[in-house]
Amino acid sequence: MKKYLPVIVMVAGFLIPALYSCKDDETHNPPVINMIADSGTISDGDTVAVGYPVRFRISATAADGNITNLTIKKVADGKTKTMLDSGMNSEGFDQTFTFYQGVEPEAEWVVSVMDRNRQQASISFTIYKDPLSTFGGIREWSAIRLGYQGNQTLGHFFLPDPDKIYLEDSAGMFQDKVDFLVYFNYRDDNGIMKPSPTFSSPGEEPSCTGELYAEYYPFLCNWTTRNYTKYDIRAVNGVTAEMYDAAHNDSLLIVSYDDVWGKKKYKWAMPGTFIPFQTATGKKGIIRVIEADTTETGSILFSMKMQL
Repeated sequence: MKKYLPVIVMVAGFLIPALYSCKDDETHNPPVINMIADSGTISDGDTVAVGYPVRFRISATAADGNITNLTIKKVADGKTKTMLDSGMNSEGFDQTFTFYQGVEPEAEWVVSVMDRNRQQASISFTIYKDPLSTFGGIREWSAIRLGYQGNQTLGHFFLPDPDKIYLEDSAGMFQDKVDFLVYFNYRDDNGIMKPSPTFSSPGEEPSCTGELYAEYYPFLCNWTTRNYTKYDIRAVNGVTAEMYDAAHNDSLLIVSYDDVWGKKKYKWAMPGTFIPFQTATGKKGIIRVIEADTTETGSILFSMKMQL
């Protein structure tokens, strides 16, 4: 047997690299993604008026590995904006997404999924702004005062329609109308605890967990409707006092809110702050903070402009 040993070693020397090469060259099938036509959804090439919903339904199915990432990007005026970047671990999904038409004349929307093998699949569609779009009217409030969680005199909840401020009992009777609430605490800001007047909404957390529900307004967990208002948390959003005072249609409201920065609450809402927002029904607006107490028994005073 000894005289055959070099031959065996030589053959093995060829086979082992070949096996590794096959493994390295192994290919995986990418996930499958489709845009589904549905009632109320848009199609490639549609024209949408400024401020109106861009609603589309996406179906994605994994192939050789679970889907781990979903991104939705909008390409307009030579710039790419990531509208959604979501991690997951799923065999697939069928979901409807809603955004709102901006002022750009034309935008390409690109929806992409990636699986655990880093295989990707994408679809794209183009939406045009309706050239006959006109800016709409707005509602204006010069002074709204809400109490923080420890204030038992002033209401904590603001209902733009029917223009009411309510405490717990009355707010619970009109849950679908409650878009704004406030509370106060201290928040860490780069290692420093700072007083934080905070704007939020009943739908801050879909799971009804966190300090809003555990400490401040626990009765919200009994509500059957919890509206979710998103606040643009950028430190610099371009809104000035002069621009705000001059705004009597919704043009400034539309261009000031950036959905990428729309989050569940706005912290450190101190006097002089301008906060673009979007309600659960898609109405955009801007809050201007006038006064803000720094104790949980205090209150916050603000003006507001919002789309009709």
